[in-house]
Amino acid sequence: MSRFGLVGLIALGALLAATSVGASSRVVRWFHSPSGNIECEIASADARGTYAYCQTFTPLQTATLERDGHTKVCSRRACAVGNGPEGAPALAYGRSVRVGIFRCSSALTGMRCVVVSSGHGFTIARQGVKTF
Repeated sequence: MSRFGLVGLIALGALLAATSVGASSRVVRWFHSPSGNIECEIASADARGTYAYCQTFTPLQTATLERDGHTKVCSRRACAVGNGPEGAPALAYGRSVRVGIFRCSSALTGMRCVVVSSGHGFTIARQGVKTF
């Protein structure tokens, strides 16, 4: 076997090992509103947990939806915000993303994220965060 063939075989084995154990249940998706003011992250079985998180830059505010339907809100300068990864897609108005137990939907009026089974969640927009 050539050296390239052995290296390729080792790389393929490492890739299969990394993806075969529980990787299908671990999902993190990042996206933003078409305006760019709202950024979100939905995670299922991520190292940091299972949650839906969104932030706005104007005004500075965050909302984190937990798996039990409880939402933690921050709406002051002490809110910890960051930037999602470069290349995260815009979620077009009228479209939704579902990851695990969460669904987030983009609208002209803001982003709405819910725990699908209970309907509990939040909306986030320039006008503020509303929980339900």
